Amino acid sequence: MKERHPDRFILNSCWDPRDGEAGLRKLEEEVARWGIRGVKLYTAEWRGSSKGWKLTDPEARRYLDKCAELGVVNIHVHKGPTIWPLNKDAFDASDVDDVATEYRDSLRFIVEHCGMPRIDDFCWIAVQEPNVYGGLAVLMPFVHARPRYFAEVLSELLWWVGEDRLTFASDYALWSPRWLIEKFVDFQMPEDIKEQKGIDLTTEGKRKILGLNAAKLYDLEVPAELQLAPAAPAAV
Repeated sequence: MKERHPDRFILNSCWDPRDGEAGLRKLEEEVARWGIRGVKLYTAEWRGSSKGWKLTDPEARRYLDKCAELGVVNIHVHKGPTIWPLNKDAFDASDVDDVATEYRDSLRFIVEHCGMPRIDDFCWIAVQEPNVYGGLAVLMPFVHARPRYFAEVLSELLWWVGEDRLTFASDYALWSPRWLIEKFVDFQMPEDIKEQKGIDLTTEGKRKILGLNAAKLYDLEVPAELQLAPAAPAAV
């Protein structure tokens, strides 16, 4: 699909540090062939006797170094709910903290699922690391199933991380995303949460989350009519 429609797709790849030198060569080949600009990583994936790995492992750092060298700057890492028989601890987001500091000037870490159910842990990491972002897959369907829970979690993310570092995600391969987008567009933050936390989700914030933030991550040109108006200078 990428080769048939080169201007319609941005292709990401994946890697596993347990692949060693062969995996590094494969990454180089994919960047050369398709212009890979990001990867999706699964630290809890089992392989033989290995029940997962961490971003801080020496082999993983070799791959992160290679990504920085090749300009593969968007590191999407699955840190969220687990499924049997994978271990929940393998999805712990604590290893993001260390590598985000080390690669602050060269890589961006998009934590898919925002570390759910460890939202607090993710927030404490992301608030101090400007190159850490949150992907809202898994959380997003709660806008329909449990809107109050959705509002509570989203308000925490907005308060700690901010609307400029959250990206819409739908787990689209499981369903069509249109209903989620429509629900999110219509969503209003409950008044008591707005008053308690001093936070709201504006139309401008929704536009950032639904696409403008991802456009920045991938250097996509946004049509003039879809761009946000320049922010007014802050009062002193």
